[in-house]
Amino acid sequence: MERIRQELTGHRLPAYVEEILTRNYCPGFMRMSMIREQECYKFSYKPGAYKRLDYREMSLYEKLILIRSLITLSERNKEHLIRPETYLIEPELIYLKDNNVSDADVRLMYYPDIKMLSFRYKLVLFADRILNKRIAEEKEAADRFRQASENGDINRMKLALDKQIMRLENRMAEGRILS
Repeated sequence: MERIRQELTGHRLPAYVEEILTRNYCPGFMRMSMIREQECYKFSYKPGAYKRLDYREMSLYEKLILIRSLITLSERNKEHLIRPETYLIEPELIYLKDNNVSDADVRLMYYPDIKMLSFRYKLVLFADRILNKRIAEEKEAADRFRQASENGDINRMKLALDKQIMRLENRMAEGRILS
């Protein structure tokens, strides 16, 4: 079985976070083990059936569902005392089972965010990174999402995403009816 390894130096995780992650209590994160030697952590992840996200092959609909799934995962992670400000949200750290973007099939590789950026800001950066600005519809989606972030809280962002997802689902349904 393939393992993914990463190291972190100069940062200390709370003991409860180490335990939650290494005992796999929090299902939003990929199974991992952790070795701490003084100020150095060695993380080892077991992806199993999960494959790294390749957003370049995804439709706008899938990208929006993925962003919505990340919000749902962050809410679940908070229930396990791991706040979204404490870990990175990057495409390279996201893994999918069978290329499915629903929250049940998305796993994050836990890697601490030393800067502790706000979750809203991380989501906007993530959306900007995966949405292709050269495609008008994706650029518009990124702009709407950024605007929702600036005008409100995470609930407003969820609402904006849900509206965009519903519009796309309605268009897809109409396309099926007309063909």
